[in-house]
Amino acid sequence: MTNEEKAQKEWEAVRQWSVEEADRVTEQLKKEGKYIPGLDSNTEYYAYIPQECKKRLKEIKEKYGLVKK
Repeated sequence: MTNEEKAQKEWEAVRQWSVEEADRVTEQLKKEGKYIPGLDSNTEYYAYIPQECKKRLKEIKEKYGLVKK
């Protein structure tokens, strides 16, 4: 398996985590009575998810030597 394939596999796991994490946040907000449906509602509760994905992607790229110079 090439470094690109390994990185892709790890990135897919990160994407899956982000979907599951967003679902978890939604369920928690619903339990707390804070969930408001809509595209821009509750954005502060989800803001860390794309930030964490970006951080993890950078780590994956560095791990497999895929960082552009």
